[in-house]
Amino acid sequence: MGIKKINRKAYLNLVETVLFLDFIKGLSVTIRNMIKKPITTQYPKEKLTPPKRFRGAHGHFVWDGTEPDSLKAIEKFMSYEKGKSRCVACYMCQTACPMPSLFRIEAVQLPDGRKKVVRFDMNLLNCLFCGLCVDACPVGCLTMTDIFELANYSRRDEVLNMERLEIHGKDFTARRGEEPDRIWPDDKERERLWGKIEWS
Repeated sequence: MGIKKINRKAYLNLVETVLFLDFIKGLSVTIRNMIKKPITTQYPKEKLTPPKRFRGAHGHFVWDGTEPDSLKAIEKFMSYEKGKSRCVACYMCQTACPMPSLFRIEAVQLPDGRKKVVRFDMNLLNCLFCGLCVDACPVGCLTMTDIFELANYSRRDEVLNMERLEIHGKDFTARRGEEPDRIWPDDKERERLWGKIEWS
């Protein structure tokens, strides 16, 4: 089998040289998109609302009467306060985490035999924001909120203690608790960013 020769022009003709036709062909995508409205947001002046399922800073849901049945079954074994974290110190989040060192969880046993969680710290500097800890939580305590602005001046501020986790959880529930669990808050927001989707 012989080598197939392909004839290619080694030079441009006079019209192509004068009118820069190759240059225009190369920029055809750029020229087409110059007349379209850009989808870039002017952050921080303009901020988008992330989807409810966005994986941002963590939060703790609290004891407020909306506990799942799995938590109601072990109520008598836990010492808890209304409006406080519903964590039961089962360490399932730490077990499921690819970086288990980011958790510091401590619980004590009270004289009446019940367990009380006294410490729950998360170091977000080690966090991958994968959500495995949230999936592993058997009592629906741990959640990921839509808080994405996590820059701080100190590494110490990147550690979320139980009080901050409770604040995140209460705030997230108050703002978006009734919202349906979907990727975009509404279709208008999605269409504004990505255009109308036409199903084939």
